[in-house]
Amino acid sequence: MGTMKTHIEIKAQNLRHNLQAFSAFTGKKIMLTVKANAYGHGLAEVLNICKDLDFIDYYGVDSLAEALTAGSLDRQKKILILGWLDTDELKEALKNGIEIAMPSLDYYKRVAGIARDLKVKARCHLKVETGTGRLGMVPAEVLELLNRPAGDPIEATGIYSHFANIEDTTDHTYARRQLEIFNDLLARIKGKQPLKHFSCSASTLIFPETYFDLVRLGISAYGFWPSKQTYISFTEKNHRRIELKPVLSWYSRVAQVKHIKQGEFIGYGLTYRAYSDARIIVIPVGYYDGYDRRLSNVANVIVNGVKAPVRGRICMDMFMAEVTHIPGVKEGDRVTLIGQEGEEKITVDYLAELCGTINYEFVSRLNPLIPRRVVP
Repeated sequence: MGTMKTHIEIKAQNLRHNLQAFSAFTGKKIMLTVKANAYGHGLAEVLNICKDLDFIDYYGVDSLAEALTAGSLDRQKKILILGWLDTDELKEALKNGIEIAMPSLDYYKRVAGIARDLKVKARCHLKVETGTGRLGMVPAEVLELLNRPAGDPIEATGIYSHFANIEDTTDHTYARRQLEIFNDLLARIKGKQPLKHFSCSASTLIFPETYFDLVRLGISAYGFWPSKQTYISFTEKNHRRIELKPVLSWYSRVAQVKHIKQGEFIGYGLTYRAYSDARIIVIPVGYYDGYDRRLSNVANVIVNGVKAPVRGRICMDMFMAEVTHIPGVKEGDRVTLIGQEGEEKITVDYLAELCGTINYEFVSRLNPLIPRRVVP
């Protein structure tokens, strides 16, 4: 590990396992969503692992910067920018032949004007508003665009939507209504239909009727269940089994071992007072790195194969944990923040639950400056 104070390990074998499992499970091509630095796993690292997987047809990104990076790393797969772009970004995207989401009639007119000026064909995926209340056009607007006379420098290469309430519940009435709206629109499209996609990780696991032409995989590609409710729904509905293997582990080191006397305080705000003489360690990671401040006094780390409780508030660049019960801890020893060591394990889901949030947020907020190491 050298002198590095913190690093994240990306298990290539686990990522490949998850993706191959979904390819076999669905029998469909995959759009791998790699926005937010590949959900915190490292965009470059993930694409280098995936670029020879021929069942991945698209990379889904949020921004132009992500699209350009993805295009430089893997020139074989198509790229779809799912997020909003301003005029200058649209120009750059069209110049580079990157496919874009089409969320409104006004956006369509702007893209058409830019494409005419550049003398290029804009390839877009029409985003259908089926009940999420984000970017997207109602079905009537989608039909209006599809029925425009030939001549516009825009090719509708795809049509898609996104679920609003499929992960947070085991009652999928609303999701089925969204799917109904989407299917009704498809039935009204005359002639050849664009590439159709609707399925996110949760619906890929529990609703085969959402697969269409390809499935969009996000959080589950990286080894996480979208929610407890999705896991429950999956186990109730499926006789088949799918094993999701976490791809990410996070490590740091012991920066200092300190002896604290009974009654002394630890950290900002004096939120922890030692009940007895204690040994603590200082860990050079903080909320700037993505170790959330809400983990203060409630989380654990692993040192020498034993869990050690966090003591005091998480600071910007460091925090403390107690190792009174762990013999022989010394400066430089490895500290596991996320991952498994021996019989002990700390998961992203555990940390996210302590923070009152979801695994998506926790991993996507891991500082992109933390080195990512791909391990076999």
